[in-house]
Amino acid sequence: MKLNAEIIYQELKKTYNVTISGPHSDELRLSRPEFYMEDDNIFLSDHLYLATVEHLPRRPRIQDGAVLVCIGDNIRTGWYSERLCLITIHNRADFFRVFGVLQEIFEKYNEWQRRLYDHLLEESDITQILRDSREILGCSLKVIDSSFRMIAEDGSASPSQWNTEMGQPLNADSLSTFMDASDLMTEKRGAILIRISDVRTLCVNLFDREGVYEGCLCLELENEESAESRKKPAEYLASVLEQAIEKNPQITYNEKRSAKAVFRTLIEEQPLTAWQRGVLGAFNRKFEYICVRFSYRDMKNQVPAGYICDLAEETFENAYAMVIEGEILCFLRNSGDLSSGLEEFAEKMNLAAGVSDPFDDLFSIRIYYRQALAALENGQMTDPARHIYFFADYALETMIINSLGDLPAEAYFPRGLRELIEHDTNSGVSYIETLQVFLAENLSYTSAARKLYIHRSTLIDRIARIEKELGTDLHDTDRRLLLEMILKAAEIERKIRGK
Repeated sequence: MKLNAEIIYQELKKTYNVTISGPHSDELRLSRPEFYMEDDNIFLSDHLYLATVEHLPRRPRIQDGAVLVCIGDNIRTGWYSERLCLITIHNRADFFRVFGVLQEIFEKYNEWQRRLYDHLLEESDITQILRDSREILGCSLKVIDSSFRMIAEDGSASPSQWNTEMGQPLNADSLSTFMDASDLMTEKRGAILIRISDVRTLCVNLFDREGVYEGCLCLELENEESAESRKKPAEYLASVLEQAIEKNPQITYNEKRSAKAVFRTLIEEQPLTAWQRGVLGAFNRKFEYICVRFSYRDMKNQVPAGYICDLAEETFENAYAMVIEGEILCFLRNSGDLSSGLEEFAEKMNLAAGVSDPFDDLFSIRIYYRQALAALENGQMTDPARHIYFFADYALETMIINSLGDLPAEAYFPRGLRELIEHDTNSGVSYIETLQVFLAENLSYTSAARKLYIHRSTLIDRIARIEKELGTDLHDTDRRLLLEMILKAAEIERKIRGK
């Protein structure tokens, strides 16, 4: 795990008399320490060096972000502190012992990172994650959810400043203080230092992948001096908690958020946990749903995707809207009046919408997600002026387009079909039109002749000529199906090129 200068300083401070000076970043960019070599004349960006003051070069090249731990100080260290982050050990110290201490610091944080990763793999509860983080962060840790209930703490004996019990909402005084001190903190990202009941508290908000507020990680600090060194580790811990909550939404249970997390898992083809299967099974096959995939019709005038999701959930009852890898998806309870409502919503927001067939088996949700996507893509290719596309209207086009693979429709033309097309270009009689009508009328000479406004005997002669050119009997079911698919594919391609 990479660290920053403030962490190194606070850790060294436990053993040595140290000071920190000069410019430094709070980003976690520093890897394990390096011995400064006398024959080198450069301090590289985001590198951590250890040296004694006697061996410092007089005029080295220094890149932004370099950090130097220096044993001893003299008049030259002032020059260094203006150009890099300088951590000075003022008392006498063994060079190799200091190097060992620096290595131990990195080992400690690496071990913490490994334990957190193991907890994610094992789906441990967040209480254990907090307990394993207390030693690193050196303070009391607590998590509140989006309803401002205390849902986890590290189990330390230190008294809480929140004045509430586990699982219970914050009392009125604590909640008021929290909201006042944090200045609507539920909308902010990153670590924020606030004061609650005269105690400095470092807070990091927790969000789901759609940016919805899920709660807050709170560190109750004993003093403000160490806040800087804890900000980035706290933010890292918060990111782990977000992943843990995503894997097990029961931690901060909210029915709609939990359902959306399960839908996302299925769409991304990830395995369901036992708890997720329970959530899905609780309301599977109880209602019919449709999947709607929205896309922007005007790429220059995009309403934020999160806003569209919020508006969809307000507009349609029992809607589950989310953004997955940039795609705006909405799952709606199926009802007879949805079509007009969706049309109005899409037109108002200047969106195009692909709509799946109705379904009630939520375990098959990815199939219907793919239906909505196919309806949208193929609908926009063939009918770009529309706002809403139903998969049922484009199922045949989808099958034909998918069956072509990477080849154009022309690649599947039998030789005789090419000759019929060539004939049509130089004649007033269209054999292709005759063939299409005859097939569409289920090989009925009477119906087809009526549609073409020709005599039945004339049609019989034309079909005989067509069958001869194609070298096939149109009453052969497989050959007829192949011809119908080829002609439909060519029609789709002409329509797409025409648009």
